[in-house]
Amino acid sequence: MLEPLPDGEVSVWSSDASDLRLRCIRVDNDLRGEDGSSTSFPRLRQLLTMMGDSRTSEGAAHSLLEAWSNERAVDHHCHPLRRWPLTVTSLDFRALFSETTSPGLLVDHVPSTAAYHDGLRRLAVQLGCEATEAAILAERNRSDPALYANALLKGSRTGALILDRGYSDDRTFSAEEHSRYIEPPQWEVVRLETLAEQLIETVATPDEWLAAIQSALRAAVQLGAVGVKSIAAYRSGLRLRPTSTNEFGAAFDDLRAQRQIRPQTRLAAPALCHPLLIAAADECVRLGIPIQIHCGFGDIDEDLADASPLGLRLLLRDPQYEGLRIVLLHCYPFHREAAYLCSVYPGVYMDLSLTLPLAGLDGKRAMREVLGLCPWSKLLYASDASRLPELYFIAAAVHREALASAFGDLVDCGTLSFDEAWAAGLRVLAANARSVYKLAWNSDE
Repeated sequence: MLEPLPDGEVSVWSSDASDLRLRCIRVDNDLRGEDGSSTSFPRLRQLLTMMGDSRTSEGAAHSLLEAWSNERAVDHHCHPLRRWPLTVTSLDFRALFSETTSPGLLVDHVPSTAAYHDGLRRLAVQLGCEATEAAILAERNRSDPALYANALLKGSRTGALILDRGYSDDRTFSAEEHSRYIEPPQWEVVRLETLAEQLIETVATPDEWLAAIQSALRAAVQLGAVGVKSIAAYRSGLRLRPTSTNEFGAAFDDLRAQRQIRPQTRLAAPALCHPLLIAAADECVRLGIPIQIHCGFGDIDEDLADASPLGLRLLLRDPQYEGLRIVLLHCYPFHREAAYLCSVYPGVYMDLSLTLPLAGLDGKRAMREVLGLCPWSKLLYASDASRLPELYFIAAAVHREALASAFGDLVDCGTLSFDEAWAAGLRVLAANARSVYKLAWNSDE
């Protein structure tokens, strides 16, 4: 019911029985009809249409957060936690908020970042302590580690984990330990480059090496792996190019010779990494599993200039890989390029892990920009959390807020109804990952 009131005010009465309320919206005089009458409010009518089921435009994001509050997410890309007992130091804690490996930067500059201060605030509320690093560390270091970790995971509303164990060492939980101590159900992806390095001494020729890798991927899937993960962006860059047989053979022999002298020498030559990625993609098509590909920002091992997903065009355009599902990880600052790829190639998906929360307010802007081109049926939730459970909690909260803000904008402008935005968010939080990875899991379990 709409009644003109004095001084350009209108009374808006919502008849929604579940959310009945009286709202007063000030309408500027320029909303009136050309004759000055109060009977024509075209812009106001548009606003009321945008409001849909009585939720105000200002409250759409908050209402979405509330509506999703009991919905558990699939964290489709994360890493194992460190083995406890563990005393967390100031540097350990600050490393959650930066990709730097510099202790000096952690000491002097990470406390001057939005991500750090936002993390302090969120953890303080969750833990019931002061929003200081000292108070948070004291609280977590005196808590039972298993109860503490699972409480944060529960608070993050994470219902399932897909773990990449390639970012592990002897300080992190084994797969068996992780399943025993961490409550949500867990699956794994195979870190491609790590597997390839493990197998290079077991074969004599490049072709045998690729065949051994493909065989190992088949075995891993039989044991329950749900995908493959590549860090080619770190090792060789993503500007894929054809590699001749001679180039491939020479690079293979060179790496084997280097590892005889220094066993920890990593796989890095484009003439090895690119054929490896293509062979893995070929096997993923046969196995019906997705391949995760790191792109965008990361630590200083990476040349960011070569980490754009646009370099994957060789793989995306080849009909041999039709049906391949590629999930682009992190993406920032190439999130718009990733969104474009999602909009034109059927098998490309993406996430904004790590971007949220490390990019601060820019991460939230990235979410809005991604939803400009990327179908929300192709956007997945992930934290990229590792080592400590705090990052699972912080990343989840920031991601949900960014998602609610972006979809709230679409409600505000009349593009989506509230119910459509709510359903789209559910896809991002869990349903898309269940589909891409063919997970036998639902949020009610």
